[in-house]
Amino acid sequence: MANFVFYLTLFFCVLLPQQSHSQNTADSLQTLLKKAEEPRKGELNLEIARHFLPTHQDSCIYYSRIAQAIGKKTNNQTVVIRSYALIAEAYQKQNKMKEAIASYLKGLELAEKHNEKSLAGTLYNGIGTCYFYLNDPKKAESYLKQAAQAKKEANDYQYYSFIAANLAALQIMNQSFDEAIKTLKEAERTLLKNKQDNYLATVYNSLGAAYQGTKSDSCVYYYEKGLVLSEKNKDYLNMMTTHQNLGDYYLEKKNYSKAIEYMKKAIAVNELRPEDPYKPALFERMSALYESMGDFKNAHHYKKLETETRQRLLAATNKKEIEELEIKYQTEKKEKEIQRHKHAIEKAKNQQIWLLFGAVSLFVIAGFIMYLIFQRRKITRKFEQEKLRLFENIVHDIKTPLTLIDGPIQMMKQHPETPHQEQLVLMERNSKKLMGLVNELLDASKLRKGNFQLHYTTGNLDGFIENNIDSFAGEAKFKDIRIVHTKNNAEKHYSFPSNALEKILSNLIGNAVKYCPPTSEIQVTSILEVGKLIIRVNDNGPGIPKQEQKKVFQRFFRGKETSDVNGTGIGLSLVKELVDLAQGTIELQSSPAGTTFIVSLPIQEFTAAVDTTIHNDGIPLLLLVEDDADTAVFSMSVLKENFQVLHAKNGQEAIGMIRENLPDIVLSDIMMPEKDGIELLQEIRADELTSHLPVVLFSAKASLESRLKGLQHGADAYISKPFSPEELKLTIQNLFATVQRNKEAYKDSIQSEKTFEERTKSQNAYVNKVIASIISNIDNQDYSVTELSNDMSVSRSQLHRKLTALTGFSTTNFISMIRLEKAKDLLSGNEGNITEIAYKCGFSSQSYFTKSFTEYFGKSPSHFLKK
Repeated sequence: MANFVFYLTLFFCVLLPQQSHSQNTADSLQTLLKKAEEPRKGELNLEIARHFLPTHQDSCIYYSRIAQAIGKKTNNQTVVIRSYALIAEAYQKQNKMKEAIASYLKGLELAEKHNEKSLAGTLYNGIGTCYFYLNDPKKAESYLKQAAQAKKEANDYQYYSFIAANLAALQIMNQSFDEAIKTLKEAERTLLKNKQDNYLATVYNSLGAAYQGTKSDSCVYYYEKGLVLSEKNKDYLNMMTTHQNLGDYYLEKKNYSKAIEYMKKAIAVNELRPEDPYKPALFERMSALYESMGDFKNAHHYKKLETETRQRLLAATNKKEIEELEIKYQTEKKEKEIQRHKHAIEKAKNQQIWLLFGAVSLFVIAGFIMYLIFQRRKITRKFEQEKLRLFENIVHDIKTPLTLIDGPIQMMKQHPETPHQEQLVLMERNSKKLMGLVNELLDASKLRKGNFQLHYTTGNLDGFIENNIDSFAGEAKFKDIRIVHTKNNAEKHYSFPSNALEKILSNLIGNAVKYCPPTSEIQVTSILEVGKLIIRVNDNGPGIPKQEQKKVFQRFFRGKETSDVNGTGIGLSLVKELVDLAQGTIELQSSPAGTTFIVSLPIQEFTAAVDTTIHNDGIPLLLLVEDDADTAVFSMSVLKENFQVLHAKNGQEAIGMIRENLPDIVLSDIMMPEKDGIELLQEIRADELTSHLPVVLFSAKASLESRLKGLQHGADAYISKPFSPEELKLTIQNLFATVQRNKEAYKDSIQSEKTFEERTKSQNAYVNKVIASIISNIDNQDYSVTELSNDMSVSRSQLHRKLTALTGFSTTNFISMIRLEKAKDLLSGNEGNITEIAYKCGFSSQSYFTKSFTEYFGKSPSHFLKK
């Protein structure tokens, strides 16, 4: 946008209060300094420092430090803070950003300590400007926001409006137009609320620029509002820039007559100001405008005016520099008479002036180049992000119809009488292959965006690799290819990035199967070293030509030899990116005799010692059924924080422990000796005492058929091995939370206004059987836990754990609850007096009944007795 020129000019201004003697020369200031009292000398030294700031930064720093020393001596904190700000600005002009930020921060610490809000705003603004020069727009924006807030709190609305405009300019540069509009709207509200409309022109001009980036038609409204206010307040700078911005807007719309009209108005307003760098820029715009119209005569005329103006400005600048040099010389001469020992220092400064001038010029040029590079990178990055977003949307759209194709295939396969079973198998295989390609594309997109997360699981590596190899058994058999797995035979368990390893193995083995001729042999070797897993995938296929070997890991690369084989060219690039993400390495060795990929990934051996002592402190009880000792130790280490864990080595041992202890949850492996997990699950569900228990199966069998079989037999959840510790923990915690919610739901039902039968009835048949037993003996005051457990044919402890698990009530409390809830209904139905109903419900005395009733309901029995 063209109007960035104006905003950048504002941004580079560090806002410091202008002093009343800013027009005085160094000579006259020195005269005042000699006559001034000690406190006043601090202010005057700051004046001299500010005088030297544009051209002689070392002198500025020198006088600022004198002022700082006087301020500290006289306890004038304002002078000290301003001296830090001037020193920082001088360093900033010398491109010493580190020193500048350090000085700003020292001043800021004092300003906040002494609650100098306005000066704090100035210092925040200076730090933001430094970070802008350092090409760190994020930090620059943060500090500018704090600067604006500080100026706002100090009621310094003039500089608040400037800083808000600077902040918005930075946000506009970053293409954050909505953020810029938000910033400027807040400034508008603040200025209007405090009746400071004389500063609103800057805000409206900035709002116009922000809307020009999003709603170009809305920008004219704000430009015109800003124009009215700037004309009212004779704010020639805003008048000029607003006319220029409107000219740029109409030029963009190709409304050349309007564009010329506003540009000429901008030039006319500029004539009311002292000649400055804006004038040649305006002539340059007019020349470009006429050139775009094809009016080369007027274009040449304004180009000539631009050149003449620049020459005049250059001459004026040179003249001013000469005058400044002369002033500096005179000042140094007088100081030499007073302090001869400074002669060498001042002479050195005089010799460095032109070097400084050259350095500043180089810095400005370098800064402009860096800004252009930054903008180009930003645009490129945004374009890449848009491409990735479009790519992901298309891939996601493909997944929906694929799901709708695969679903009916699975349903038809469940019915053996369905014709064309062979064709269904073929359709299923190709559907899954296409789904795999879609997932591969999504993974590649996530890796490109940096969104792919490694999932670490712990388990046996041989089993994991074997499962991945098994998934290619059908395709290998079809091509008569033999896949040989040389195992590492390690019994220990390791933590490894399972999602990355699965995709790496699938791509390397899949490529080998795809490109090898029939009757070939593929060797997969896994080797364990200290902290490292090395996998070799070797085939005796045609090999990869030497000239193509360096390109195979590039995305979408397809070799000449593979052009007749279906593929996307994504697989190996995905493998390389996954290996890099896991901080591993991959190596390719290929010849006409075959190809070998060697992948090395960091892994961690699992070593855990678990305290298996059971503590009866109210923590939920979990029974782990697992025959593998390492898996059992690891699982117990994961769950011990949230559960008391009992361990059984097989299903036969587990069933006895379940009946004895009635755990809250059972976690069982499937493949075990004596009695496997499915048989254990069937026995749990068939037993009235244990049928309510939540059961989670976990197994190395990760296929869909295995999961469906476990769920069909009544498992509440199924987790594949090797498993993620976090997944295991969350799955079991969520199941336990569901059990707890069911208990609370039952308690809530009891407290409802329904009838006794409706509110005490449970969804569980066992609980209803217990209730029926209590009701049939409700008038028997001797009917207690012992009698109830005998009726239910279980021990007291088994009944207690079963009832607690299903209702949240202990057995004693459950019997008491049923008696009292029945009494409440009898009272409400006026079916006798309090004493009669007490005896009907099994209470030995009216006083005990009244006490128990009042404690349970919070109201006495007479409250429910209908008159």
